[in-house]
Amino acid sequence: MMHGAKTTLWLTLQLLSASIASPLAAATLMSTTLRDTAQATASIAVSIDTILFRDPQGQFDAARFDTLTANALRLLLDDAVAKGLPTAPLINRALEGAARRVSGTRILIVVRAHAAALADAKRALGGASTVAELDAGATALRAGIDANTLGMVRNTRPAGTAVTALVVLTDVVQRGVPTSTAREAVITIARIPRSDDALLGLQSTVAKYSQRGPGMAVEALNRYVRSTVTGAVLPSTPATSDRKPTRPPDS
Repeated sequence: MMHGAKTTLWLTLQLLSASIASPLAAATLMSTTLRDTAQATASIAVSIDTILFRDPQGQFDAARFDTLTANALRLLLDDAVAKGLPTAPLINRALEGAARRVSGTRILIVVRAHAAALADAKRALGGASTVAELDAGATALRAGIDANTLGMVRNTRPAGTAVTALVVLTDVVQRGVPTSTAREAVITIARIPRSDDALLGLQSTVAKYSQRGPGMAVEALNRYVRSTVTGAVLPSTPATSDRKPTRPPDS
């Protein structure tokens, strides 16, 4: 075995061992040894990528998937990183699919669709949006809500606080309320004080009455918005601060 190949093998094993024991040690080892040989650099990158995908916002566990699916997911994650998109939402959806024993083909379809939606959400909501906002925006787009509506909702909330509005909007639309009606309701409520509490009340109201049909859901939504704006109280749907928005299921 040539000296360069021996160096590559030794360096790869050392780096893998160090990364398990201490990420800082792994980083130090890489920075010192990469000066020695360019060949080792390429080999290490390939070896590490084959075993583990590391990301500041999450960790991809290839062992949860079959080989073909894991390799395809790596390519999708690498592409997301290159485009400046967060990978945690994509990893989470892949892991959710694995936990539900969804086929690899279906997992890739969902992750690929969500990656495209994340890119569109970033354009609609702005590059300064949080990961949670981009994730909620992507889910809204995949539910059929247009990018202009996302931008309008984004403009009603201070930076970093549009998650609840986006999640509630998506949930209300998926329960049969027309997008324009849901948008106006969410935008109206998002502008008032303690809007997150009121938005959760809107979600609860629509969820309750949607069981009787979309028409009942729309009527209940309109009553709720009027009462909220005028300051009236609806005893059947109190807005409390201990509730969280229910994320609509992914398609």
